[in-house]
Amino acid sequence: MTTSAHVKNEFYIVDFDWTLADTDKLNEVFFEIVEQYHAISRNEIVKAREDVQRTGDSFDTAGYVRDRLYDEGRGEEWADLEKRYIHESRALNYLMPGAAELLEWLAAHGKRYGILTYGNPLWQRLKLTAAGFNHVRHIITEQKEKGKFVHSWQRHDESFRIPDALGGGSAESIVMIDDKAVSFDHFPSEPSHGYWVLNPEHELLPQQGTVPANVTRYKNLLELVPEL
Repeated sequence: MTTSAHVKNEFYIVDFDWTLADTDKLNEVFFEIVEQYHAISRNEIVKAREDVQRTGDSFDTAGYVRDRLYDEGRGEEWADLEKRYIHESRALNYLMPGAAELLEWLAAHGKRYGILTYGNPLWQRLKLTAAGFNHVRHIITEQKEKGKFVHSWQRHDESFRIPDALGGGSAESIVMIDDKAVSFDHFPSEPSHGYWVLNPEHELLPQQGTVPANVTRYKNLLELVPEL
């Protein structure tokens, strides 16, 4: 049984990319639309993304394309691109394996939760909307160390003040689910607990690292949910 199971008043922080949503699928649909309707090849975008990701940073796919359009005097196409991407995504399932089960578990057990996602606000908002999560309470942060951000919510009595963007209120502990080790840097100590969900067969360099002792690793959400 996990540490968090003993704490009634807990708040769940869930990552978006590679935790709830399959980022490759989100990228693929975006690339197809950009290439077909806006004459920017996926090879150009992929190369630019790889150059940025080698540094360990998050690539702003939407910002890259939008800037290209404006630089080429085609800025008016950006709004149409956004609408088409969201429209064509409506019938698609972007969920990672186990994401539906996690969301069902949170709802069935009356757990308070929100999404904390790292990246450029423009691209993250677009992906959240495309994947159907724009109505879920969320915060987009440009700080990789989410644990440090979460730690800033802690009061002197060690309880947490949940940000208004995530619904407000208080919690005795935080439970965070994420695919990147760096997300857990400075994560609060027990009774807060983290779950590092990362398949060792498919891990990427930006996901690797070390995590605190109160963070448990699972290879996917399907493995994690029965243990919650």
